[in-house]
Amino acid sequence: MNSETFKNQILIKRPRYANSRIPIIQAFASKGKSKSEYSQFGPIYELYIYAFVLGLKRNLKLPLPNRNLTTEFIEVGKWKRDSTLVDFLLMIIFSHCEEIGFSWNELEDMEEVQLNVVINDIITFIESYANGGLEYLQKEYEDNNLLNSPYMFVDLLAESCGNIFDGEINCITLEKEDVDEDLITATVRLIEQGETSNTEFKSTLRVNLNTNIPDDKMELSCIKTLAGFMNTKSGTLLIGVSDKKEVLGLYTDFKSFGNKHDLLDEFQKHLDNLIEKYMGNSAFAVLTLYFPEIEGKMICRLDVDFRKNGPIFVKNKGVEEFYIRRAASTRALNPSEMMAYIENHWS
Repeated sequence: MNSETFKNQILIKRPRYANSRIPIIQAFASKGKSKSEYSQFGPIYELYIYAFVLGLKRNLKLPLPNRNLTTEFIEVGKWKRDSTLVDFLLMIIFSHCEEIGFSWNELEDMEEVQLNVVINDIITFIESYANGGLEYLQKEYEDNNLLNSPYMFVDLLAESCGNIFDGEINCITLEKEDVDEDLITATVRLIEQGETSNTEFKSTLRVNLNTNIPDDKMELSCIKTLAGFMNTKSGTLLIGVSDKKEVLGLYTDFKSFGNKHDLLDEFQKHLDNLIEKYMGNSAFAVLTLYFPEIEGKMICRLDVDFRKNGPIFVKNKGVEEFYIRRAASTRALNPSEMMAYIENHWS
């Protein structure tokens, strides 16, 4: 399925909204009336799109109730017909493909059944965030917190975001710590000492420097290092530093995210997604993230604590893998080695 066919399959879908939202929709959509108490929106699709973006920016992802408690909306392709609004909306949605659960590379090789699952997941993504946005509006309306003015919706959205592509992901995120001079000095010292049993360097998070394109193997290599520290002893991963101790910075990774408003935020969100995908949300409890500037270049520093409450496994293509840290490398253990290691390390 080519990209145009993929898009057209989305455009014929009819998202749903909860019947319980009808009163708030009627309160804000003029539905052809010239005047009403809240008449800032005309067609319902405009309010629906607004609620979706508001939900996305406030990280209000709320699944719909059972199908018999929902109402079917008009086809996506009929929202503001003959305009670029729907294309703009799809661009927002596609910028969250990792959260939805697909990648563009995978789409090319998918069978029709798999593609239909992806398309349905996209519609569910729209419905959930629109429902969350509508719930927020409903609560604010019922609490009499909304000021009826021509700029009410613009002001509400401005409170929620600086740029609509900076949406928060729906998972626990790494906490970014402030960088002070002591941390910069300590980081420089780590680089000078080179890779050890508790220090690892990676040139990039996701870009293969041989091909200059994103590569899953690069990402998995960083994840394996983090898991190795968690299962062995505390350590530090520096991304943006070569194994020859050359400070490369994050510029190459930043470029891979395209023309986004906040590339540092995109980097962190992508890292968050990788950790959740491969290790689960429990891994975030032992990770601390910094972005120190060394030699005028920003790098990523991940301090990793030993996971005292038990081992962590890397979920790679449906298989759980177990990694430990050795002298200056990360190694996978086979099942018998893993059992003995876990018994000795956490007993």
